Amino acid sequence: MSKTIQGLGTYTVKETGKEQEYSFEYEQFDSLQDAVATLGEVDVLALVQRMTKVDANNTAREKAKVANGHSTRKLMTEEDKAEAKAQRASNKKLLEALKAKGINSLEELEGIL
Repeated sequence: MSKTIQGLGTYTVKETGKEQEYSFEYEQFDSLQDAVATLGEVDVLALVQRMTKVDANNTAREKAKVANGHSTRKLMTEEDKAEAKAQRASNKKLLEALKAKGINSLEELEGIL
């Protein structure tokens, strides 16, 4: 059975450079059969086809940007990847320690400091 999820997004206002938040809703499905039952087979097929196209375009665009020297993404060496992975693991442990102490928000942490 599908359920409605509340999401939160942001965009940047060009004139001011500030980030503007907005909320949205979307359906979460438990299975493909649930999606077909809720939306219908034609709509599910259309959504799958659209996402396949979007994913292929995103991959091809980034490959073209890298090949043409226009990518802002930094290519990472294996050492860089290992270091980033270790940093993420360290950050995860820090977050877990904070949560274990009952600190669940940035406001709570700032109140302690």
